[in-house]
Amino acid sequence: MTESSKQPSTGGHYSLWRRAGGLIFVAGQVPRDPERNIIGDTIEEQTTAVLNNLRLVLEDAGTDFSRLVRVQVYLSDIGEFQRFNTVYAQVIGTAAPVRTTIGCALNGVRIEIDAVAEPGDAPIRPAVNS
Repeated sequence: MTESSKQPSTGGHYSLWRRAGGLIFVAGQVPRDPERNIIGDTIEEQTTAVLNNLRLVLEDAGTDFSRLVRVQVYLSDIGEFQRFNTVYAQVIGTAAPVRTTIGCALNGVRIEIDAVAEPGDAPIRPAVNS
């Protein structure tokens, strides 16, 4: 992992990402800057901040949104799902990873996202829709 002042910081004893079994596993990203200050007040602002942090970590791991396989989203208020989903779709674009969204208690933020991605040196597999 590279050290960069733009990289999100961890809030505990864990790695931002790890490569294992041919996949990149990304720890839960929250809307915090490198100094751990919360970014944004609304679900829209916090979703944008979380996805930016996720993008930074994926880039550090040598991959990007187009190689996401699975995303798990945690919302402190599941009633904000539609507002979250609008921003998510705009930022993620044509990437279509498998996604689970869970309503739960979070530590002072509205949203957290963790992810699994294929590494940048792996061929991109087409999405399968049934």
